[in-house]
Amino acid sequence: MRSHSILLGLSGSEQSSYAAEVAWYLAKKLNASVTAEHVIDKTTIWELLRSDTPGFVGGKEYIEIFDSIIDSLKALADQLACKYEVMAAARGIRARCLTKEGNPIRVLCEDSDDYDMIVLGHVEEKNRSYNRDMREYMRHSIAEGVAHESRVPVLVVQSKPVLWDSMTIVSEIDHLNMKYIRSCLALAECLGLRTVIEFWGTGLREETPESLLKNLLDEMPELQECVIDIEYFAGPAASQRQGLFCGRSMDQAAQLQSQTLYVLPTRGIGRERITTFGIAPEEFVSSMALPCLLLWPEDNDSLQFDDIAEPATVKHS
Repeated sequence: MRSHSILLGLSGSEQSSYAAEVAWYLAKKLNASVTAEHVIDKTTIWELLRSDTPGFVGGKEYIEIFDSIIDSLKALADQLACKYEVMAAARGIRARCLTKEGNPIRVLCEDSDDYDMIVLGHVEEKNRSYNRDMREYMRHSIAEGVAHESRVPVLVVQSKPVLWDSMTIVSEIDHLNMKYIRSCLALAECLGLRTVIEFWGTGLREETPESLLKNLLDEMPELQECVIDIEYFAGPAASQRQGLFCGRSMDQAAQLQSQTLYVLPTRGIGRERITTFGIAPEEFVSSMALPCLLLWPEDNDSLQFDDIAEPATVKHS
């Protein structure tokens, strides 16, 4: 198998440590290197300090305070990088940690173009502190922004990971993208995961599960030799299924399989990007009820696998 590369968005949060564990697990499975990147958000700090024009106090004093804060954050970043590299090395991971400055969302998205996948921790919305008096200064969640802007697959982790035993690939009946499905199946094979494909119907395209399966196999004859469960949700069932994915309570996620890696496709509409649910990835991530989710741009082909495991038979449920 050819080597792959993973970009890990690194911070000091608990969720970031969970994301690191997932990135290391994938690195071993995919023969991949991991580059951790910590971005110092200079823009937000300056917005909190700056004055448009000097008044009672000149701009020099504010610049000195700004420089002092940045120096402290750089020292903290050095500690974070050192700790990360020690932990990664102890697990036998080819890892390095970079510190950059700028807008974290923009920096991570631009750099992710050089990698096969990006992994990020995300703090669930209900666990974030929110002060209405500071709402103008609240920073956009980095994971939400990256999920919306990234052109490579984004794995969002917001709780302690469990060992996956299966992958559920979500797809629309009205918008089948075979390239996306093939890529996900190849990744599942490399990770040794049983695969489930969930097809969601909106009512615009009436088709029986049997007809859907036949058409899928006609289009992708290689699936004849794969171990796949195909599940079909239409009408009210599809709406209920959506509620499980993007509710605002982790209790809802208990109805989903915790040991399954769920994959959700995204696609570009003009300059925007949407998910299967018709909403922007950033909106979905902000309210997602899953502990872990892989958002996959349908037109992405960064992950290429040359030697997948020998498959078996198709199943339909």
